[in-house]
Amino acid sequence: MRRFIALLVLAAAAGWALAGDRLAELSRKADQYKGKQDYVHLYNDADVRVHPNGMSHRVERSAVKVLSTAGCREFQTLSFFYDPLTMGIRVTSAAVIRPDGTRREVPLDAVRSYPQPARAIFWPNVRVSIPYGLLAEGDVVTLELEKKGFSYALLAEALDDTRFAPPMEGHFYDIVEMQADHPVLSTRYAVEVPAGKPIQYRVYGGTLAPAAEFTDTGMRYIFSREDVEPLKREPAMVASSDVALKLLVSTTVRWEDKSEWFYGVNENFSFKVLPEIKAKVDELVKGCRTDEEKIDVLNHWVAHYIRYSGLSMGEGEGYTLHPSDMIFRDRSGVCKDKASLLVTFLRAAGFEAYPAMTMAGARIDNFPADFFNHSVVALRQGDGTFRMLDPTWVPWVREQWSSAEQEQQYLVGYKEGQPLRTTPYSPPENHYYDLAVTGAIADDGTFTGRLTVKAEGQTDAMMRRATRANHRPETEAYFTRILKGLYPDVTITALAYSDPNDIAKPMEAAIDCVIPRYALRGGDGWRLRSPALTYARRDPINNELDMRFPDTDTREYGFRSRCTKLYRITESLEFPRAIAADRSVLAPEKRCGGEFAELALAASADGATLRRQTTLSLKKRIYPAAAWKEYKDAIGAFQDAESRYVIVRY
Repeated sequence: MRRFIALLVLAAAAGWALAGDRLAELSRKADQYKGKQDYVHLYNDADVRVHPNGMSHRVERSAVKVLSTAGCREFQTLSFFYDPLTMGIRVTSAAVIRPDGTRREVPLDAVRSYPQPARAIFWPNVRVSIPYGLLAEGDVVTLELEKKGFSYALLAEALDDTRFAPPMEGHFYDIVEMQADHPVLSTRYAVEVPAGKPIQYRVYGGTLAPAAEFTDTGMRYIFSREDVEPLKREPAMVASSDVALKLLVSTTVRWEDKSEWFYGVNENFSFKVLPEIKAKVDELVKGCRTDEEKIDVLNHWVAHYIRYSGLSMGEGEGYTLHPSDMIFRDRSGVCKDKASLLVTFLRAAGFEAYPAMTMAGARIDNFPADFFNHSVVALRQGDGTFRMLDPTWVPWVREQWSSAEQEQQYLVGYKEGQPLRTTPYSPPENHYYDLAVTGAIADDGTFTGRLTVKAEGQTDAMMRRATRANHRPETEAYFTRILKGLYPDVTITALAYSDPNDIAKPMEAAIDCVIPRYALRGGDGWRLRSPALTYARRDPINNELDMRFPDTDTREYGFRSRCTKLYRITESLEFPRAIAADRSVLAPEKRCGGEFAELALAASADGATLRRQTTLSLKKRIYPAAAWKEYKDAIGAFQDAESRYVIVRY
């Protein structure tokens, strides 16, 4: 160990000696971005050495040139956090280099480490702050770090470097993002592994120059790239890790190996069915007539009664789920704790259930590394397939698995090993927003009528979230503030809505109202907009209907919405006299869209009644870039129909 640290020091000194010319050249090169960027990454270098047990030591060196006042403020103090249970970090050098070449070292005793502020998850993360002080345009800030450990997980605490051995002992992985929001002029990642420990790698989002060389103890792999342009930001784009240039490195051969390991570390530790747990399960499922009812009751009991609050509780951190009896007793935990208890509950009820891992908010690439940030439950069905349950994401949601994570990859901890799998697609019909408006327009333009709204799936969940756990006046305000914001003179004459705490049936609401001067008299007719389309667009749970689209019809990256969704909107307005359809200017019929988004608009006059029907289907959660024009056109046509006045003549 001492010999290795000495080598690190010598390597660092040699690195800085060789960096002078390189730094000056890159600094001059960065000047091309003046007036365009606040700062430029001159270089990001990482040298990693992997030990036989999978623990890694690394030295990271970086330099950034600030080009604007905003860039100076950004790096006046550099701050980051880490988990001391899984990683050790030491700042070995930090400095400011002025344009004239003078160098000011940041005293290492001025570097501060302190507890990371936390909310909901109270793990002992440490925040490090490096005070570079007042900077001027053209300054270069440099940083060197020494790290040891791994990312994300730990099975149990220890007192020496063995605490930094990865949970899947002997294995190493790394996820290296090599693209940023600002230019990177040079980036290099080198990893040295012992003899007999081969690695596999894959590059996403671009290209890297690979190289390999023998060392005294094994092999060294080097990946580098010059002139990495900034990651382009686009509206509603997918996670940056889905599209940015990144390198994946792993010693794990197959997903099945990780699946089998995940099963092994949990099976005899986390899921003991103690008598008190069995008694509670029997109480909960008593009266359930079907297996589906039992699954629903158990999943939602864990979702509702285990509050989301995470503490470090010793053995059982990281990949090892905490024992279910502890979670049952404490009634609190994070995702893995909820998953642990639900697996135990399901087994106590006679089901075959296993823990599983996924990545909330981003794609898991089909490469056996460690992308996981969320723990869920896999229910094995009679035909051998797995059905996913998520007690963390379904409090006050009618689903068993949140469709906000449909078509998401997951890995089951299973005794015989399982491949990476994907959750099923949930069509728009499962997440509808139904709105019906019926009413009458009086001779003075007053609208008197009723709005009825009903929602299901994730749309129901959004409406329930906006109303649940509020005082009654606040709940009522959700249903009325849309109308009051649009029409200050509106009078709400009646309001009825479902109990947001009752997830046995979809949310519904009915609003009776009177709106003076809703229709504007002009000559021999009335000018008015659709009350139904206007209400739907202003409903905060329908934020996609109010998107502002850029002029371009193309984009570089895919984009995402909360969930698939179906809008079904109908409207029936009664006028004092028969409508002369041939003299009126009614909303034109329109159909547009196809594979990804589809809109249908229709309007008709029948005697004194004006009827409109609108259907908008948003068919994906994650869309490819090629779907942008279709998505934009469908929602844009809806917005145009909502903002357009119709003219009704007699």
